[in-house]
Amino acid sequence: MFIDKVLFSDKTPATLKKGLDFHSDRQMLVSTNISNVDTPGYKAVDIDFAKQLRETAGSRDGLNLAVTDKNHIGPSDNAVKQMTPEVFEEPDAAKSNGNNVNIDKEMTKLAENQIMYNAIAQLMTKRGSTLRSAVTELVQQ
Repeated sequence: MFIDKVLFSDKTPATLKKGLDFHSDRQMLVSTNISNVDTPGYKAVDIDFAKQLRETAGSRDGLNLAVTDKNHIGPSDNAVKQMTPEVFEEPDAAKSNGNNVNIDKEMTKLAENQIMYNAIAQLMTKRGSTLRSAVTELVQQ
């Protein structure tokens, strides 16, 4: 049945869940960077979920997905689920004590990350609401 394919067989839930996982991990990394702003020799680290998702999808500039079958496009569900955060060191210049944490940059990343996390959580909630409306045949709220 077509409605089953549309509602239950896509890769959206796995991608959204992985997005929440990555942004949660990034929040921890950025918080650690901020807490080590005065630690001599500490190097700021980060992860880039969007870049890794593009690489998993096989695209560098966007989501140019290759069609392997008329009914399937994009990365497999397992490819998304198996993505793990790749931590990299920030290339910012170090201060005299060897620390390269830029507090303004880290606070900006913290705010941006929180906004992205909340947006993904809202998408998941809206998706659940859409599914619930489809099953119960009620108008969405």
